[in-house]
Amino acid sequence: MQAVLAASRAHRFGEIEVPVTIARALERMGYVQPTEVQSRAIPPLRSGRDLIGQAQTGTGKTAAFGIPMVEKIDPAQHHVQALVLTPTRELCVQVTDEIARLGAFRNVVPVAIYGGSSMEKQIAGLRRGAHLVVGTPGRVLDLVRRGELRLDRVHTVILDEADRMLDMGFIVDVETILARCPRQRQTALFSATMPYAILRICDRFMDRDAEQVSVRPEVRTVDTLRQLVYYVAEQDKVRALIELTEEFGFDRLLVFRHTQIGVDRLAATLKRRGKNVAALHGGLSQRERAGTLASFKAGKIQFLVATNVASRGLDITDLPYVVNYDLPEDADTYVHRVGRTGRAGKEGTAITFVGEWDLDAWDAIKALVGGEIEEGELRLYGPV
Repeated sequence: MQAVLAASRAHRFGEIEVPVTIARALERMGYVQPTEVQSRAIPPLRSGRDLIGQAQTGTGKTAAFGIPMVEKIDPAQHHVQALVLTPTRELCVQVTDEIARLGAFRNVVPVAIYGGSSMEKQIAGLRRGAHLVVGTPGRVLDLVRRGELRLDRVHTVILDEADRMLDMGFIVDVETILARCPRQRQTALFSATMPYAILRICDRFMDRDAEQVSVRPEVRTVDTLRQLVYYVAEQDKVRALIELTEEFGFDRLLVFRHTQIGVDRLAATLKRRGKNVAALHGGLSQRERAGTLASFKAGKIQFLVATNVASRGLDITDLPYVVNYDLPEDADTYVHRVGRTGRAGKEGTAITFVGEWDLDAWDAIKALVGGEIEEGELRLYGPV
């Protein structure tokens, strides 16, 4: 009998042995070999250790913590057993979807909790017996204070993109939530950077002997990403984008701008030129944003022009191109924007426009992000 049980568990994800339920889920998801962060994070998380993970965006962090977490969930216990905190609603939905797929054959039920959507529906999901909550700090804390979300039996807490939560002003909420969770729990933190405030959280809320996983932090962008820079005057950027569309034949393209007004203006300009384009920014309702993202993922929209609202938590299979129409504010923003392509081992191309006022800022970004950055040339012909 023991031999039969052992055989039933003899499934492998690369060098990692996984139960048949996880193996079936990974096969359905098309995951064959673990990424580096998965290979290094899954064993200590399985053993129950706390973990501090620093890794590039798009390296598979969700499955790195999701696989051990799903394995640890007891589907027969219909209460919240694990909590994942994310900085944005887009990342919240993405993580929830991936965990649902990982746990599909174990009957693990996750619920997404985030602002800008129906609280009543989220409460109903909790009352039906969710095993796991993925949420943004503000909405999670709100439901905890209302008594609708109980954290007293949570055994696993994950902080995903902790540096982004710090940037968005959620750090006090995060600390309050952690203080509401049982002391005897497993805590893992994932972050692209490790500023002092994040290290303080590690020191206050995690074991002193927490496992530390750092996946090539000196190279901030992934190897499968081709990086191109074009030096182009601000007044010529539309013409440059049209020229590159003809050169690269963009089938799906994500274009980043700084502001909502800039996004709307560029989207309108491209639409006048016959492009299949949509805008994505915080001024749209959650329903509008979700619908636009779904259409873009399905290939119904060719160009998506967005603010940084799309730079994190947007997971689109085989997105081939990203353009920084406006230079990112800093190296971290650059990494997260270009990290929307070249994900999970697939190739991608990130193009950055550097205008006449951007030269010093671009030099600072280039010095930090690592990787080879090619300099492209433009002809800049035709009418604007």
